[in-house]
Amino acid sequence: MFEITNKDARQGIFFGINSGIITTVGLIAGMSQTTTNPIFIVISVLSIAISDGVGEAYGIFLSKKAELTKDTGSGPLQSLIWLFISKFLIVVSFLIPLIFYWNLKYYTNLIWPVVFSIIVLTIIDCRLSKIRNEPMTKYLIPHYVLLVVVVILTKGIGVLLSKYN
Repeated sequence: MFEITNKDARQGIFFGINSGIITTVGLIAGMSQTTTNPIFIVISVLSIAISDGVGEAYGIFLSKKAELTKDTGSGPLQSLIWLFISKFLIVVSFLIPLIFYWNLKYYTNLIWPVVFSIIVLTIIDCRLSKIRNEPMTKYLIPHYVLLVVVVILTKGIGVLLSKYN
């Protein structure tokens, strides 16, 4: 796998992938319990890809500017760009099953979102642990715990609210 040597680009990529996975799996876990229309999932996922991607990208830009007040380099801009690109791509990739099968079956049972999330989180945790020369479990266990908590809470809210529909 290629090495990302630019720290600002790497920061944006890791942030974007992590945020994209956790946010999108939560959205899908909740929404898929309340609707049978795939277009609602598509609209919601694309909305997150754009609005959350832009908001977080600009947020990291401002955060880096506030952290390094004397820095006039392109680091904050690079983080902004790479965060948006990585978040947008990872969020939109949750829609892959709908390209082949216009049905929410793989979303309602949460097989696709959870398996995809586990695979991607494992890859980025493996990369980060290798970069930092630390045990992968240091990142993997908290990631899996976050994933489970988000899925349980958002699915529970979706199930609860669907009863009032």
